[in-house]
Amino acid sequence: MRAPSRLLGPAIGAVLTLALSGCGSSATEAGGQVKLTLWHNSADPAPLLEMYKKFEKQSGHKIELVSIPSDGFEDTTQTKWATGDRPDILEYHATVSGLLALNPAQNLRELTGESYIARSGDLYQAAGSVNGKVYAAITGFPQVFGLYYNKKVFTSAGLTPPTDFAELAAACPKLKAAGVTPVFESGGSIWPVQILPILYLAGANQANAYGKAVAGHTSTLSDTGSPFVSGLTAYAKLQADGCFNKDIVTAKFEDSMKALVTGKAAMVAQHSDMLPALLAAAGGDQKTVDESVGFVGLSSDKPVVTYAPGPIGTFYLPKTGDPAREKASLDFVRFMTGPAYAEYITASKTFPVLKDVPDPQGVSSVLQDVKKAYDTGAVIAFNSDIPGMGGLAQLMSELIAGQKDPQKVATQLQGQVEQAAKAAGLPGW
Repeated sequence: MRAPSRLLGPAIGAVLTLALSGCGSSATEAGGQVKLTLWHNSADPAPLLEMYKKFEKQSGHKIELVSIPSDGFEDTTQTKWATGDRPDILEYHATVSGLLALNPAQNLRELTGESYIARSGDLYQAAGSVNGKVYAAITGFPQVFGLYYNKKVFTSAGLTPPTDFAELAAACPKLKAAGVTPVFESGGSIWPVQILPILYLAGANQANAYGKAVAGHTSTLSDTGSPFVSGLTAYAKLQADGCFNKDIVTAKFEDSMKALVTGKAAMVAQHSDMLPALLAAAGGDQKTVDESVGFVGLSSDKPVVTYAPGPIGTFYLPKTGDPAREKASLDFVRFMTGPAYAEYITASKTFPVLKDVPDPQGVSSVLQDVKKAYDTGAVIAFNSDIPGMGGLAQLMSELIAGQKDPQKVATQLQGQVEQAAKAAGLPGW
């Protein structure tokens, strides 16, 4: 989730919107102040951007923001990373697969001894760490993936929102008869079209059983009748049955948010970090969003949500070799996870990951739906710990364009997984 996740916003071809500076030489200024470069996701919400400013004010240091578009976030970050460019602070995914792509032992500073880790419960057992070493500072609630739906559309059609794929398929013709697009997909943004197949797999991934089997090389994505192939097949049937918008190949995720809020579409598969985009589609009117939109879990056979540690508010400290900047960047992590964290949670009206910080007041009803679904039943995204899964989004683009069938997608992706797993030195490969 591109995410993912690896889920939260994978796409191809975007470029960094600001030029990098201060990455290869000391940026120490007068009075011990330094300039820190922060690569961040363009979807960072306003309260998080405000935290960057608060750190500047408190510390006297300067943060130069390098905004990486959420469309293409993973590919753009990894392409730039591969050239040897390094920021002082990197906002990126906390999934094991995302972390492995950064070669953490060589490139990242270990944060294992920091105090925020003990305050985070068992979070770092499944996120932000490799081989028992913690590299991430996670401040954001996990990305929760499920089905956003328009309440008014479903009420008018006399339907309840689906919680499994059979119900989803059955609702499509009734919603089409009501004159709305059943499910709005955004192939023009590339990354969103992988969400529904991943949601499907939650049914087979209790306790991350399927993800562990693939990562441990005891199962393959391309096994005949595998859960992965079944998920792709179910997705392809929805498309063949006309459940998606006609412009699926070119539509962008912003289009999906607008269609959902206005009632032109009944459903959109997305994650919780897209709530700011949903609010923007409603012209900034939270009341409109809360009155129009609800959220439910969905899988192959049961109402569960899929979650993954998200990139928003997850920070790493690359090794730069500059002592002053490395000290200042560690100060940033301690600021973000220290007393200022409670202020951020209050301002952002999101749920905390630090156990000693209370839930905020005034949380939107749609986010409350997300949290309720998460607390009721949540399964980690099967691809969270599998390297090489970044190619899924592009392969899904070829699936919806009719260029590949589900089995060919699974076979090609399995080849990418094998290559990445061997490169990462995973056991069993």
